[in-house]
Amino acid sequence: MPMPSRPNRNMVHVVLLTVWAAVGLVVTLSAFAHPAMLLGAGAFWLWFVGFAVATTILVARTGTPLGALLIHGGLLLALSLVPRVFPLSLLRAGLDILGRA
Repeated sequence: MPMPSRPNRNMVHVVLLTVWAAVGLVVTLSAFAHPAMLLGAGAFWLWFVGFAVATTILVARTGTPLGALLIHGGLLLALSLVPRVFPLSLLRAGLDILGRA
C-alpha cells in the first residue's frame, strides 16, 4: 500500500522552512557582531514569516511533495524577478539581506 503523499508533502515543506530558519539564525548571529545589522536581521525574520505563510497556504493546495518543492522554488524565482524599487523591494527583502550577508 503506497504511503499517502500528504505527510510527505508536509515533511518537505517543514524541511525547506527549517533550512530558511537556519539561514536566518546565521544572519541573526552574525548581526550581533555588527549591531547596525540587527535591523536587517529583524527585516529578514519579518520577510520569513510572510514567506512561510505564503508557502503554507500554497502548499496546502498541492497534493505531492514535488508540488511543495515547486511552490518554494517558484516563489523564490518569482521574488528574484521583482524589481528593486521601493514598494516592490519589500517583497524581496529577505533575498536582498541574504545577498549582503
